Amino acid sequence: MQELDFHEVADEFVNLANDMSKEWAPNFLSAAILYAAARYNAFHFMETNGDPDKEAAAVDYYTEQYRRMLKENLHEMRYGVEHE
Repeated sequence: MQELDFHEVADEFVNLANDMSKEWAPNFLSAAILYAAARYNAFHFMETNGDPDKEAAAVDYYTEQYRRMLKENLHEMRYGVEHE
């Protein structure tokens, strides 16, 4: 996966959320996006592995990925650094 493709796909989700913000409150959209990500990641885990013994590790992995990405985006917004 190339980084530009990754950011392009992510930007499509952000654009969709921005369009939806004309009808829905930002707090509602934020919660819905988090829920959708959790739902999709649960589906992905179950489809590719689903081993109950690895579920805790999957939760830790997804949680750490979210934490890292949130911190990265806060830093980019705070200091004006963007992905290319």
